[in-house]
Amino acid sequence: MLIDDVKGSLAALRVAIKNEQKVKTRSDMNVGDIVYQCMDRNDGLTLKGDYNTRNKYFVIVGKKSNGDAIGLCLINSDLDFYKENPNRQRFQYILKQADYPAILKKDSRLDCTELVEMKTRKSIAVKAEVVGHLTAHDESKVLPLVASSDYVGEHQKKVYKIAR
Repeated sequence: MLIDDVKGSLAALRVAIKNEQKVKTRSDMNVGDIVYQCMDRNDGLTLKGDYNTRNKYFVIVGKKSNGDAIGLCLINSDLDFYKENPNRQRFQYILKQADYPAILKKDSRLDCTELVEMKTRKSIAVKAEVVGHLTAHDESKVLPLVASSDYVGEHQKKVYKIAR
């Protein structure tokens, strides 16, 4: 059965929800938040083909004391990316699609070997959206995993308050 929305109520609700998700200030982004944002090579992405930008999901795993920058880990759908590199593979955390059905199309991995640093003003400028938050279980596993990662420098961990 098709629902007729003559007054446009559903469309207006969708717009209101999208506006609510948009990052407007640095306080809109917190550790554990899942963010959807347009990123580019300046953000540390390796882009293939003719692409100059890519919309990516990431998880905020740290934040500077003054809130002007965040430390984040990217979500990737290729579960086998580090299959041949067991040292990096152990710092990949699997996010289950069933726990994030509105965000993930399939089980995906959070790459905790690379901490991407980003100014919060960039997220505001590109109209990033906070689309969710890690489950309590995932957050309790991810943050210590990033803190123990051999690939994230001790200085970065200190700056972004990432502790064991």
